Amino acid sequence: MSRLALVRDARFLNHITPDAHPESPQRLAAIDSAFLKAALDHSVRQLEPRSAVEEEIAYVHKESYIQHLQEDASKAAANHNLVQLDADTFMSAATYDIAKLAAGAGLTALDAIKAGECDSAFVSVRPPGHHALVDKPMGFCLFNNIAVSARYAQRLGYKKVFIIDWDVHHGNGTQWAFYDDPSVFFVSFQQYPFWPYDSGWYLEDGTGEGRGYNMNIPLPKGTGDRGYLHAFDRLVKPVCESYEPDLIMVSAGYDAHQDDPLGQQRITTSGYAMLSQRVRDLSTQVGTPTVVFLEGGYNTRSLSDSAIATMRVLNAANESESGVVHASYLMPGVASNSEHVTGDRNSDLVDERVSEVRKHFAKYWPVLR
Repeated sequence: MSRLALVRDARFLNHITPDAHPESPQRLAAIDSAFLKAALDHSVRQLEPRSAVEEEIAYVHKESYIQHLQEDASKAAANHNLVQLDADTFMSAATYDIAKLAAGAGLTALDAIKAGECDSAFVSVRPPGHHALVDKPMGFCLFNNIAVSARYAQRLGYKKVFIIDWDVHHGNGTQWAFYDDPSVFFVSFQQYPFWPYDSGWYLEDGTGEGRGYNMNIPLPKGTGDRGYLHAFDRLVKPVCESYEPDLIMVSAGYDAHQDDPLGQQRITTSGYAMLSQRVRDLSTQVGTPTVVFLEGGYNTRSLSDSAIATMRVLNAANESESGVVHASYLMPGVASNSEHVTGDRNSDLVDERVSEVRKHFAKYWPVLR
């Protein structure tokens, strides 16, 4: 059995966006190139995705919305031009079919895990998904890939799903898909305040039976490796262990990297490797498989290096000590232990925010008291 499966396909490059748009085909091309240079192709099981059918997409999205996107795709094809769906989300003639392929890539990964072919997967797709709402596109996203996969996973028998979103932007679409549902625990790190505006504060903690199962970790601008790892250790790890999920999923945006043009956070490639190691350790501790979905990341070098660092961690042959990432997991020349983590511009403010979140969620989770 392979430790890691990579779901990838050259067809994802066929989703065209305007010139200079940050969500460009070059993002995935850079990851594909880095994957080959990293010589991971001999040890990682590569899978070709299948397209999700409309009935599977409707696990999350309204049928009227799916039909509307089909009509927009027809307009793009007829006019030989892009269709603008909102301020920053576009469709080309091929986009609808590519979005269905992106939504189906996670299903392909889950089928492979369920069949015992691998114990983790990295789903390298575009367009991304975590901003897509049940009835409208948003923030470069058309279908919520990870949300569709979570519902599909539950049909495969994974009753409790734990989703970690470390994109620099709040995963608002995923939050609202499961806001009243305790069978999916959603935890999201995000720069705050940031886009989407007025979204991602820690008091947004679920509704009805879902109260306490939606945890936002709104981190101030300038948070580095130290702050993200501290938040993971103080909040994510204890709650996940208490929740005892059957499956861990990650919305892996790499736009909190210090070199990314859209965010103002300070995570390094090494920091992403250490976050990935914590996810892997957590998966081992609770006995679950892990599926990682590509979301944001708009500097092609930092994006590709960080994605490869995550793949190396998930594919590593030997367990490392928790929190210490060995150099063999990383791109050459990247710092390889916790002594090299970037600090926060205001560590006191970061620690205060983490304490606020911990205090708020202690009423739901005794492990945080």
